[in-house]
Amino acid sequence: MAEHILSGSGAEVLGSLSQAVKKRTGLFGRTYEDPALAELYETIREAWLEWQNALLNFEDADCKEMVDYYTYRIKASQIRYEYLLRKAKALQALQAQ
Repeated sequence: MAEHILSGSGAEVLGSLSQAVKKRTGLFGRTYEDPALAELYETIREAWLEWQNALLNFEDADCKEMVDYYTYRIKASQIRYEYLLRKAKALQALQAQ
């Protein structure tokens, strides 16, 4: 289920972002030139981790209420992740001009 998450355009955007960003101390010990890009990159990473966490917790849910809760969390975190990817693509397109 989670194998396809970073496939396709999502993986390309993350790869392009990490290559496009130059050196400057940033979040989590990484180095970036533009702090805004560093923050966006880390936010995308955190959104993906949140999505993965919701998927794992869904598999361990033991009652109907928790299944409903994690279903909501999965969908919400997926939407957030996809939004951030679209934002990164738009930013990447602006930088290419």
